[in-house]
Amino acid sequence: MSIIQGTAKGGSASFYDFPIGDSLRFDGTSSYLSRTPATAGNRQTWTWSGWVKRGNLGVSQVVFGTQLGGSDIGYISFDTGNKLDLNNKVSNSTGIEGNSTRVFRDVGAWYHLVIVYEGNQSNQSDRFSIYVNGESDTFVPRSSLSAGNGYINTAVIHGIGYRAQLNDLYFNGYLANIQFIDGQALDASYFGETKDDIWIPKAYTGSYGTNGFHLTFEDGIESLPVGGYTGNQNAFRDKSHNTNHWKIN
Repeated sequence: MSIIQGTAKGGSASFYDFPIGDSLRFDGTSSYLSRTPATAGNRQTWTWSGWVKRGNLGVSQVVFGTQLGGSDIGYISFDTGNKLDLNNKVSNSTGIEGNSTRVFRDVGAWYHLVIVYEGNQSNQSDRFSIYVNGESDTFVPRSSLSAGNGYINTAVIHGIGYRAQLNDLYFNGYLANIQFIDGQALDASYFGETKDDIWIPKAYTGSYGTNGFHLTFEDGIESLPVGGYTGNQNAFRDKSHNTNHWKIN
C-alpha cells in the first residue's frame, strides 16, 4: 500500500485566493480510502468535485464509488479508452451509465472534475453533467434506463481510489480537494473560477447535506471514528463538519 501526502498545486499563494496545499497519491495496486454511510443519502441528486492527476493510461481505474455485482453500480472512473466512465444504476432498471466525450491523456496535468447526477431527468443524457476545468463536456449514455435512484449514496461501503465491494480497479495518480455535495446539483462555478485565463480553485461556501464531505488532506493522518468500522481508525478528516471521515487502507 502506498498513500503519500504531497503538494497538489504550484504557483504563488498570492495568485490563488484558495490555494490547495496537499494531495494524496494512490499507487494503483492497493491504496484506497473507504467509509460506509450510516444511512442512505439523496440517491437522485448529488455533486462530486475534485482535482485529479492521472498516473498511467489505458486501464480502468475508479476514482470514487461502489458496486454490488453486475446490476447495482455507482462509480466515477476512467476507462481503457481514457474517457470518464460514469455508472449509477440500480438493478439495471433506474439510473444511467455512459461516457464523457473528452479523452484524458495528459499524465502531467491536473484536471478539475465536477460530476453532477440528476436521476430525475427524463432525458438520459441530462442525468450526468460533466465539467472539466470549468468547461462543460457532453455525456453520452450507453443504456436505456428509467429515471430514478442510482446506487451512489446508498448505505453501503464507498471507496475513493478503488471500486468498493469488488475491491478492484485501483486508481493510480493524485487526488486533491475532494468534495461530495449530498442533495444538490451544482455546476463548476461553485468550486472554481477563471483568473488570467487559468481555471483555479475557489472555496465552496454552501452546505454539504447528510453524507457530504470535504477532504483536503491538510491535517495528515489522524485517529478518527469512521463509518462502517469499529473504534477509531487511521483516517483523513472530513472538513465539512459532518464528521464523515475516511479510513486509510
